[in-house]
Amino acid sequence: CKGRANARGCREEAGVRSPLMLIIALLPFARSIALPAAVSRAVWASHHLFERPLQSAVLEDLANVKVPAEEDREILAFAARPKVPPGGALPVLLVLHEFWGLSGSIVDKAQGLADELGCLCIAPDCFRGETTDFVPKAIWLALSTPQQRVNADLAAVLRWAASQDGVAENFPVGVLGFCFGGGKAIGFTTTMRPDAATVVFYGEPVLKVEALAALSAPVCGIYGAEDPQPTTNRAAAARFRSALAEAGVEHDVTCYEGVGHAFWKDMGQIERRETPQIAAWRQSTTFLRTFFDG
Repeated sequence: CKGRANARGCREEAGVRSPLMLIIALLPFARSIALPAAVSRAVWASHHLFERPLQSAVLEDLANVKVPAEEDREILAFAARPKVPPGGALPVLLVLHEFWGLSGSIVDKAQGLADELGCLCIAPDCFRGETTDFVPKAIWLALSTPQQRVNADLAAVLRWAASQDGVAENFPVGVLGFCFGGGKAIGFTTTMRPDAATVVFYGEPVLKVEALAALSAPVCGIYGAEDPQPTTNRAAAARFRSALAEAGVEHDVTCYEGVGHAFWKDMGQIERRETPQIAAWRQSTTFLRTFFDG
């Protein structure tokens, strides 16, 4: 792009090159992950290069609790309580981050959800000490973090939550995740906590009817109609809706027009009542409040 006056042309040229750059960046990991999956994710993830980068932060600065886990480990997490304590016992909401890792944006959303819903909201570090704003590393972290490992960490977080002040013995649980975290959320509830409500923000859905049929709690899905990824686009949302209906699971799956992947970036969009972010906020919080109120 040197010497080119047209900045848009520079961005388009970078857009052509970026998938190849991402694929090359992932090649050193080819022996650890399936190469076709890496290539597919790299091609899709090139659109993240044009997003405003997340501000990297030290995990120790973001987290305010250390949750005991197996093998004498500790899980870093941000735990938020409502600023105005509710009258009764607290339900628990897990908030799972995108493939960037735990970030300031997720911390802000966790606090906002805790205030709105009157719950103990916990956002754990699902990458066990890693966070990034570099797309190839983010893809690597997502691809190299198995569902079983996330399940074990979330189970440990819920055991910790049960011991916290103000949390009832049989507290209702919700699991909400964004992108990478959305897929892990529905993966966790279908295999470990079928009694927990699930909110999937543009995450890869579980489509096997027999797996979804295990759920005894409702599911909320939120997607963007302009999402380019085959696993989270309009068609994927429709398949998710159909699979949930066939499985007999109560659900509310919406595909919002005019936006793509990861369209809810921060709480500022909610405060400014931007559309459709405010609609997605209201959908998800109404869904969870109804579930928590029983």
